[in-house]
Formats: sequence, structure tokens, C-alpha cells
Amino acid sequence: MNQILVIAKQTFKESVRNKILYIFIAFGLITICCSPFMPVVSGEKMKIIESVCLRSITFFGMLAAILLSSSSIPTDIEDKVLWTITTKPVSQYNFIFGKVMGFVYVTGLLVLIMGSASYILIKIMSSTQTGQEGKGLLARQMFEPSDLQITGKSVKQTGDIHWFEGKKNCASYWNFTELSGHNTSDTIEIEANMLVESKNNRKKRIPVNVKVINPDTGKSQRETLTVSNHKPSLLHLGGNTLEGSTTLTIIITPKHLGDFIGIKSDSLRLFHGKKSFEYNFLKGLTIISAQFVLMVVIATLGSTFFSLPVNILFCLFIFFCGNITDFMRDITTVINLSAVHDHNHDHGMSAVVKKPGTLVVLLNNFLTAPLTTLSYILPNFKTFNVGNYFVDNINIPIKKVFVSLGYMFLYIIFCLPASFIVFKKREFA
Repeated sequence: MNQILVIAKQTFKESVRNKILYIFIAFGLITICCSPFMPVVSGEKMKIIESVCLRSITFFGMLAAILLSSSSIPTDIEDKVLWTITTKPVSQYNFIFGKVMGFVYVTGLLVLIMGSASYILIKIMSSTQTGQEGKGLLARQMFEPSDLQITGKSVKQTGDIHWFEGKKNCASYWNFTELSGHNTSDTIEIEANMLVESKNNRKKRIPVNVKVINPDTGKSQRETLTVSNHKPSLLHLGGNTLEGSTTLTIIITPKHLGDFIGIKSDSLRLFHGKKSFEYNFLKGLTIISAQFVLMVVIATLGSTFFSLPVNILFCLFIFFCGNITDFMRDITTVINLSAVHDHNHDHGMSAVVKKPGTLVVLLNNFLTAPLTTLSYILPNFKTFNVGNYFVDNINIPIKKVFVSLGYMFLYIIFCLPASFIVFKKREFA
């Protein structure tokens, strides 16, 4: 353990002496400090500042993690430093562990500096705001449906999207549990984000029927909500809707015949209650730090068998592909929706229920399997995305923090042993 700490300390000192680290910190701080001067729509200023701060930490921190951890071992090999170290009683395992730990210290320092600057700026700007913005930094507590059931026969299923038509005896039942039933002072917000189509091509928005049922009391209320394609629509209910209950059932159907909605399991969210900004910000920094550690481990693995330029390109490739894994997994849905969109100009929604064309089938056969396989091998960096939580003023679920940390450890368990094996073979070559 002492050897690991010595190597970690030496790695940290070398990184701190590297001007690249200070360049990225400087650029990050400049971007953070410039965020209040960005043009924004009234009422959105604090959201933009929070988003820019978190995204700046992520972007510049990730670049620093890639460049510093990618260059360390190749530089040691090139400068013959590694040969001097390995002549001493230092095992390859301790060397790799020490390097990783040293870079974890570096990324921790980077997060501490830019995170502190972001927090101070956000608090100062929040105190100067008036009206709605000045109320604050409290984050809405989000609840996702614990269960989604679809009754009746849907028109079509495209990937994980279910399409169904109004007045066709088909409805979606969304069950929400573990709500804050005793807090009746906060309103309940229901957010619907759905796909919309209609046999009338001119209709960009369609009305849907919303029925809210309290299973404990048996009471229900009906509302009408207008939804647009991929644009969130909000429905506000009084906190007394719960009446002490912690569960709600929401039923949604298109109101008119010829109108269609496409839903997924995350097309409906419910907000009730608020949490402190400090707690939310700390969870965001924890998730971002886990992302940095994961990239450090991947870069260390690459540095055991790649040269410096190739390793940097390798890490950038991993990071890029890791941010589009959702697209790679949903390629079938994307292809089908593109085909539907193309046909809609002439035939309206009737094109949705048609069988896919030959080109669509060929694209599915040649692209879906390899891209889906690759998406499950590469790390999904969207798991660590927290910017949208601050843009939408949403409390980060503690579950997401544990999922991010668990996801990080899962890749560490694979990457570190692989680094040991490759590094040992390289040394004995």
C-alpha cells in the first residue's frame, strides 16, 4: 500500500507541474465566470448559469483527464523513467494502481476548484435575482412511473414506442408510488413528453384526455392537456389531490379519432416537493467525478499498449461513442420514425401502420445488430449526464448517484485487470 501511495503522490506532483492542467482549469473558470453574461430568455438566467457551470466542469475536466492520464505511462516509457522504477521492488500492479490513484487526486482537485467557483457564482447570482428567479435554487423532486400498462390493441409498436389512436378502446395507465402524500402545500406537476401524429397533416398539437385517480380514496378528476411532438406539456394539480396518499394512477388517451400519440416508459413524469440546491449540486459533482475516474481508468488501460497520440484518439473515440449509445441502441426506432416522417407528407398517419419498406428492413438487418452490440460494450457516458437536471430544475435522484458509481466500478473491475495483464506482457517482451 505504501508503494501505491508513493507512486500516486509522484503522479500527482507531475500532473500539477504540467501546464496543460492549468490551461484547462483557466478555460473552465473563464467559461464559468462568463455564464452570467450570456443572452437568455427572461426567467431562464439561473438555469443557464447552472447548466453552463456543470457542463464546463464536465468538458474541461474530461479533456484534462484524457490528456494527463493518456500521456503518463507512454511518457515514462519514452523517457526511460519506467525502467528505473521497475528495477526497484515495485510490482506492476502497484504501479498501475498508483498511477490511477494519482490521477484520481488530480481530477478531484480540478472538481474542487471549478466546483467551488461554480457554487460561489451561482449563490451570488441567485441572491441578486428578483421575482421568480430569486426564489431559488430549490430543485423539484421527480417521480418516474413505477408501472406502465397499455390496455387494448395499439396501432403499432416501433422499437419501444407504442402508438395508439383516440376512441379506439386503447389507453395508457401510469402508476406513481412513494409520493410525498403528507405535503399538500406543494402543487403536483404532470409532464407529458410524447410523439404526436394525426391523419390531418396540418395538426401540430392534439388534445389528450387525462384522468387522475387516487387509488386510496377512490376519487378521480379529469383534465384535458394539449401535447405537441417532442415538446413537454405541463398539467398542474393541487397538492390536496393526494389527500395523504402516496400513490396516483394517471390514464391518458387521445381525445379525437384520427389523432395518434406515441409513448415510451419515460414519456410521463410527475413532480411533487422540493430539495435543497446544495445537496443537489453535491450529487451532481459526485456523478461528474465518477465519470472522470472511469475515463482515467480507460486511458490508463489504453496507455499500456498504445502510443501517446493513438491513445488520445482512442480515448476521444470512446468518449464520443459513449455519448451516442442511446442512438446506437435505438437505431431501429430512428429508422422507422424517419420512414414514417417521409411518408407523412403524402399519406398522413396512415403511413405509420404500413409495413416497413425494403430499405428500412435492410438498414435494420445491417446496422441494428452490430451497433447494438457495440453500444453495450462501450461505456454509456450519458449515465453521468447531470446538466439536464439543472436546466429543468430537477432534484437528482439518489438512485442515479448509486447507479453512476456502480457503473463506474463495473468498468473498473474489467479495465484494471486488463491493464495489469497487458502491462506485464509489455514489460517482459
